[in-house]
Amino acid sequence: MQRLPSLQIVWSLLLLFLIVPAMGGAVKAGEPVTIRCGLPSEAEVALTFDDGPSPLYTPQILDLLAKYQAHATFFVLGCKVEKYPWLIREMVRQGHEVGNHSFSHPRLPQTGQLARERELETTRLALDLLGCPQEHLLIRPPYSAFDDRLVSYAAHTHRQIVLGSIDSGDWRGLGSEAIVQNVLPRVGNGSIIYFHDSDEKEQKNRQPTVEALKTILPVLRYRGYKLVTIDEVMTENHH
Repeated sequence: MQRLPSLQIVWSLLLLFLIVPAMGGAVKAGEPVTIRCGLPSEAEVALTFDDGPSPLYTPQILDLLAKYQAHATFFVLGCKVEKYPWLIREMVRQGHEVGNHSFSHPRLPQTGQLARERELETTRLALDLLGCPQEHLLIRPPYSAFDDRLVSYAAHTHRQIVLGSIDSGDWRGLGSEAIVQNVLPRVGNGSIIYFHDSDEKEQKNRQPTVEALKTILPVLRYRGYKLVTIDEVMTENHH
């Protein structure tokens, strides 16, 4: 059952006024607010998946990640967290990281302050209620669209905005071979790769992404890369 809009607003405001001021420790002094890539000194790659979870595609991706001993970061939509909570629990159980991709996928720079904060805080609360670790203090804005207001908000609330260095292009509806060619020739130490395990309306076919991963994952492992979360790709000597 979806949350009523009035309840969504109440929960968001409660979180803003009671929880957000008490947040701290997620971003240490000197750490960047905006992340585009990991450490070039480490043979690590971070796979990220946006717009999920999806009951059709996310389980397939989780199975592939487990097969190749890979961890990933899933930037989820709050509306789908409420709809498919068991998938969030499974991500966490398998050691993956869960980040905030807003509640309903708006362009955050084009929203007002209250609406923007409601999008992020409602999703954060939904993840809190599922017992997600503090990693969901990571934000990836929809369309990777952000402005100075969002950067200031992230800094004030001790969060980091995660972008990326390689776009798989799967959001354009590419076939699996095109996705593979968009990714493998460009990968290097610290790469952060954009994939999608769904879309905001649950209408897009993400099977090409699943099929592409069947090639990408073993090749990256063969090349000696460790496939890690955003938190790990930003941390030196965490092994």
